[in-house]
Amino acid sequence: MPDLSLDLFAAAADAEAARYRVLAALQRARRAFARNCVAPDLARLVGLHRDLRTLLDGAGRVEGSGSGPAVGVDWEAGRVVHAAPPAPLALSLARWAQPRVAGAVREGQALYEFAAEHAALAAVGVVPAYRDEGYLVVAGGGAVRPLRYRVSSLAGADGRYRALRTSAVAVDLDPAAPPAAWKAALAQADPDLPAPATFALRADLDLPVDETLLPVAKRKLLGAVQSWGVA
Repeated sequence: MPDLSLDLFAAAADAEAARYRVLAALQRARRAFARNCVAPDLARLVGLHRDLRTLLDGAGRVEGSGSGPAVGVDWEAGRVVHAAPPAPLALSLARWAQPRVAGAVREGQALYEFAAEHAALAAVGVVPAYRDEGYLVVAGGGAVRPLRYRVSSLAGADGRYRALRTSAVAVDLDPAAPPAAWKAALAQADPDLPAPATFALRADLDLPVDETLLPVAKRKLLGAVQSWGVA
């Protein structure tokens, strides 16, 4: 959905054509959700919805400030009355699109929550004391995706917190093998982690691995990481 961004609103010159493009992009996202695919559309929609809210909130403050042309005088209040500045096409298009984007976001979030309810993340074997690096294995639909994760301690406005990064691992794992065999194969392929912390996510429904189970697995692992606290 590369065309559904704030750039579309900023560059809009024809309201009808811009609305058509927005509706077409939302329809593509909904078709992906109908195929049980969360990524990448949900994250893009959430980002666009956030940007639209920021744009409209900023426009509302400008309009409320009365920065348009003077149209009269309020003698009791002792102030000049200003008209609201005219809204450019981008703003009127954003006001029209915002509830439609919000509706699509709700659909995607419902799909994500449904997938999360039917997928469980569990540690494979004993979790070692050092778990800031390890493996995340996602299995579903006859496919297995191994990833290596790394936890970093970062400082933010509200204090220190832990961030999670993942990267794909080029190791073929047998979908029919038990998780312990996956862990052993990963440890053998990457000797700098001889006894790695390993977590596996499995779903009890046939859901797309890359488009749905991977985002769910990363979020679940991030929740586990945050519960470990900050070193």
